[in-house]
Amino acid sequence: GQKWSVIWPKIRKLEENQEVGRALSPAEEQALLQTAANDQSPNRNRMLYTFLRIALSTGMRSGEIITLRWSQVDMADGVLTVGKAKTAKGTGRQIPLNDDLKAVLDMHAAWYAKQFGPIQPDWYVFPGRAGKPKAGESRPLDPKRPTTTIKTAWTSLRDNAGVQCRLHDL
Repeated sequence: GQKWSVIWPKIRKLEENQEVGRALSPAEEQALLQTAANDQSPNRNRMLYTFLRIALSTGMRSGEIITLRWSQVDMADGVLTVGKAKTAKGTGRQIPLNDDLKAVLDMHAAWYAKQFGPIQPDWYVFPGRAGKPKAGESRPLDPKRPTTTIKTAWTSLRDNAGVQCRLHDL
């Protein structure tokens, strides 16, 4: 029941968000891509390079890329169709593929077919792991499940490349 002029000085102000996105320089993009392509560690994520190329070439959000299915990739017409997006307007939008991204997706599809056999339209482009984690055991990839996160691989890649940015900045 007090006047606003009395309450105002006592109200805590909201903090300003300092983690604002930024555009990467060409050198930073190149460092990320080279580090991902040249990673020879046994624990590397073989799909991270393709993931980065899609993010950098299309501007898609990480959640849109993670849930990408092969039915949404039209190599013949050179178009990628976004599935469920953050907004209704973003869902179903078509993004043209440049020649470089087509070549990367072709290489990814060849690796994928070698791993799982003939590619099915309802399979995820970035497969997740099957089963429950057990100490000391590696779980097999399952093309019917999407990967849940690339956070660990992204953090490691970013540190190794010496680039400070958010995944969303791609």
